[in-house]
Amino acid sequence: MAVAVLVAVAAVIAWRQWQSGHESRPHKASFVIFGGLTEIEVRGVSEAVASRAFGAIGEQLQRDQRAWHPWETSDLMRLNAAIAQGAAYQATPELSGLVRRAQQGFALSDGLFNAAIGKLVGLWGFHTSNYPIKSPPPPQANIDALLAARPRMDDLTVSAEGSIVSRNREVQLDLNGLAEGYAAEQIAGLLKQQGIADALINVGGDVLALGNAGGRPWRVGISSPQHATLAGAELQGHEALFSSGSYNKFREVEGHRWGHVLDPRSGQPAQGVAAVSVIHDDAVIADVASTSLMIAGSSALGRLARAMDLRCVLLVTDDGTVWISPAMQRRLQFATPPARLQVTEDLGENCTGEKAPALR
Repeated sequence: MAVAVLVAVAAVIAWRQWQSGHESRPHKASFVIFGGLTEIEVRGVSEAVASRAFGAIGEQLQRDQRAWHPWETSDLMRLNAAIAQGAAYQATPELSGLVRRAQQGFALSDGLFNAAIGKLVGLWGFHTSNYPIKSPPPPQANIDALLAARPRMDDLTVSAEGSIVSRNREVQLDLNGLAEGYAAEQIAGLLKQQGIADALINVGGDVLALGNAGGRPWRVGISSPQHATLAGAELQGHEALFSSGSYNKFREVEGHRWGHVLDPRSGQPAQGVAAVSVIHDDAVIADVASTSLMIAGSSALGRLARAMDLRCVLLVTDDGTVWISPAMQRRLQFATPPARLQVTEDLGENCTGEKAPALR
């Protein structure tokens, strides 16, 4: 009997050791969505749990694709058609939730993040996945005509049930500027439902880190405008690192380049900033903020960062000057020290509410 008990105890210990090792393995999945690649790595769970989570995530991303696409058949296209006709539209939860967050971004950025300028985006030819664009820019008269209509996110009313109506028929929504951040937070919610606390979510190169990577922070990189590694960062808890730049999506004619981030005030592509990176505990805010700072530029960096409650910001101007907040400077390891570095005013101690991981 004693021998049997010992054998049983040994079997339980062996099972737990095997299970612990099995659950410590990383599990990964990839999804092609929004014209790009979404990659997810999870830790600390069995393959079965990871597979269930990945299945739910794939289904959610497919619903998002059907809801949000700005130039292919989608819920968003039907909403834009209803707005043009002056009619209300009953949106799906995926779309109405995204529109609400776009309104929040509009308010926080003092209108610099304006997802209502979809007609302007289309006029510039940026409703495409094929870059670079080689045709000339649109005539200024056409740009001026769209600006005169003053489409704004606060033209929209979204009911609690998801019905959307606009008082301005010239509003046309393009929600690409926050779709990746919103999708990352959706994925985080689905992982939490499956009891997964440790994961790295990469949506088109922007990342949301959850928990840690086997007892250490998640390690990620920031690309430079020259497509090299500018710096490395360590994330943990619930921290998003999102970037915007003019170096991947642009129109170029005879050596002149126009980036895809449009300034809603002028109708022209934002000028002077090559790239922005932000760390924040809300991936949607990080996504919106990186775009807004591309438009605002270095001169308004401090003012806009305070308005959006940003503490960790990196901005690279066209001349190669790197502007960085003190908290962000403490979080990054530069691959090569910047030749021109400007440290901003202190915006706060930590990037998020999480305790900053020590650099290794």
